[in-house]
Amino acid sequence: MAKVLGLDAGTNSLGWAIVEETETGYILEDKGVHIFQEGVARDKNNEKPAVQDRTDARALRRRYFRRRLRKIELLRVLVRYGLCPPLTEEQLEAWREKKRYPLDAAFLRWQRTDDNAERNPYHDRYRALTETLDLSDERHRHALGRALYHLAQRRGFLSNRKEAGNGKEEGAVQSGIENLSAEMEKAGCRYLGEYFYQLYRRKEKIRKRYTSRNKHYLAEFNAICERQCLPEEWRKALHRAIFFQRPLKSQKGSVGKCTFERKKSRCPVSHPRFEEFRMRSFINNIRLTAPGDDTPRPLTRLETETILPLFLRKSKPHFDFEEIARRIAGKGQYGCQGDRNEAPYRFNFARTATVSGCPVTASLIALFGDDWLPEICRLYRLGEGKSEEQVLNDIWHALFSFDDEERLRAWAADKLRLADEQAKAFAAIRLPQDYAALSLNAINKILPYLRRGYRYDEAVFLANLKAVLPPATYADETRRLRIERDIAELTLESRREPYVKYDSKERRIDDYLTDQGVPPARLNRLYHPSMIETYRAARPDAQGLLLLGSPRTASIRNPMAMRALFRLRTLVNRLLREDKIDPDTKIRIEFARGLNDANQRKAIEQYQREREAENRKYADEIRAQYAAETGLTIEPSEDDILKYRLWEEQKHVCPYTGKQIRVSDFIGSAPGFDIEHTLPRARGGDDSQMNKTLCESRFNRESKRTKLPAELYDCPPKELAKRLYKVTKMAKNGQTAFMFHQEARNDDKLKTDYAEKFGTTAPKALTNGYSSVDYQQPHPKLLLSPSSFDMYVEGYDFELTVTGQIIFKHETPC
Repeated sequence: MAKVLGLDAGTNSLGWAIVEETETGYILEDKGVHIFQEGVARDKNNEKPAVQDRTDARALRRRYFRRRLRKIELLRVLVRYGLCPPLTEEQLEAWREKKRYPLDAAFLRWQRTDDNAERNPYHDRYRALTETLDLSDERHRHALGRALYHLAQRRGFLSNRKEAGNGKEEGAVQSGIENLSAEMEKAGCRYLGEYFYQLYRRKEKIRKRYTSRNKHYLAEFNAICERQCLPEEWRKALHRAIFFQRPLKSQKGSVGKCTFERKKSRCPVSHPRFEEFRMRSFINNIRLTAPGDDTPRPLTRLETETILPLFLRKSKPHFDFEEIARRIAGKGQYGCQGDRNEAPYRFNFARTATVSGCPVTASLIALFGDDWLPEICRLYRLGEGKSEEQVLNDIWHALFSFDDEERLRAWAADKLRLADEQAKAFAAIRLPQDYAALSLNAINKILPYLRRGYRYDEAVFLANLKAVLPPATYADETRRLRIERDIAELTLESRREPYVKYDSKERRIDDYLTDQGVPPARLNRLYHPSMIETYRAARPDAQGLLLLGSPRTASIRNPMAMRALFRLRTLVNRLLREDKIDPDTKIRIEFARGLNDANQRKAIEQYQREREAENRKYADEIRAQYAAETGLTIEPSEDDILKYRLWEEQKHVCPYTGKQIRVSDFIGSAPGFDIEHTLPRARGGDDSQMNKTLCESRFNRESKRTKLPAELYDCPPKELAKRLYKVTKMAKNGQTAFMFHQEARNDDKLKTDYAEKFGTTAPKALTNGYSSVDYQQPHPKLLLSPSSFDMYVEGYDFELTVTGQIIFKHETPC
């Protein structure tokens, strides 16, 4: 006998059961359900990261604290030069450390406003810009200090050029700044303080205007310093106190490591080599069935060159796959994955599949031409003795590292010998801030094979052959090319034997390379497409019990999957401590098919609320109709409400016998109609509502039993099709389920991020110290929902529309 732990994992629950597996069946030992909060938080109508409230509050605290520091630092300078009432260092430190604001009477009067006496910071800024103040007079010094203090309060935050935000939002900010500058010019004001003082006197609104830190506030500060003839020492100290901004903390240490090369950091997605790598990986995965093709094939070189311009557009960093299909096949001549139309060209991607372009490369092409890299090498002043790759890295590092756009523009004008407009365009290139899974070194090894047309998985196996093959073998070009072709064929033709535990594509390639004379020690250098960061091995605790370690890895970013993995570890370790399982226990996992995105989850929640409202409505209708038919009262159960829902869907008719059904026929002490499974549970049917009908009880017990609908009738094909149509259920949303095939259709699109992440990582996390882990997805439902589709019944091919029209394509069996 063997002990088995069965796990049913969802996004916020873990169902488990422990059974003894015997020759005759299973004996249940224990079971339970572990419910936990999913990895996102919710507000009124939306969801957000679970830590967002905490991180938002922390960011706000830090912003207030840094504002306070800026004011304190400026006050130190103002006190030093007598530009404000004196404050002691103890008062400033108490404000900094303990948030005790200085309550010195002179300091409070200095900040107080009085419109009748023209005492306000806008007036002080205006005077500092238009008059030469007598700095020997304390009142004039304090007015100048108050103007500078107001600049520090209002000067805003200088955006980092690398912080490429929402383009629409950035455009609105820039437009607002330009509009403000135009208003200033129209009013005859050179500086912001002058214009705002005019608005203040007219009692017009000043706040909530977009201003430029450098163009407006820094220009005003310099003008004040010039007007008041401030010493250089004062200017430097005041500039630092008002405009100093702490550089953003480097994230270099938090960047994950490469999947294939553990000691190297991941490559930023803005690097042109990664953009090409991503583009080639996608293009090489496209499969096309064109006129004259018997099977799907890769794109030809000409077809590839035809679609390359789609990836090199600055205006479209992302686009739909349909553009590729249209460019290759022509308008109206193509069909994509999921389409039911007949078309000369068929593609293996959905029309709306998102394709990532190469925006950084496109920007460089727009600036330097199609031969952008040789042109950069020709212009680059520091390129002597460097290869093209080294020059490319220098240029990209400049774009990636410079925070200030003006400094980058000056660097481009000097080092790349660009004209002013070209340097401005170069500095305006925005880099997406994210990281790939691979290092630049690994990408550069894979990229040559992608350029030759290999799929990503083939290219990965081939990428590190130089380190795997013996030097003499690799140097022999004929032999090396043959090995590359053989490995590519193995990846293409390999099909895993389901009953052979250790059979895999990787093992077959290892065996092949061993036959080619590769020592076993060198096989570890081979890249594998399925490589992910390994989990920490299970370690014994203080009592010597082997427990699972943390499942946290850099390769998983999905918060729901990570939450489920941590809860899985907690559950398994608890069962180990309670001695309900041991390291020899087999573990079988069934995980959720997919994780919906936020919009889908919101739609599901709305659907569930609508269903709850419908259930309450149906319960009221059951009470009323049952009382009208029988004169009795009844409190509807959940089963009664489900029967009523099916009754409504079937238009009050039994789909098998055609009998009319009343409410009292299926509700009460002796119902004549009951729920049956269209595709019987004994033959693989599920227990969903889609697989249920309200059927006459006697017919279900004596005739239907475990038969499929197609097995109930012995009649010609056309009559069979019409009878089968009566068995179909027409739901409110127009979906139709045809349950007369026991075969199930598996749609790869349903494997979303949660299934891929949790489904592949949970078994690996559990196998660190445990003997056997298996997992499976739920049996997929046969659910079809287009307006018309092709069906195949007992050798007859016909089209059945949702309106009930049946069009036979063949009068004889196919």
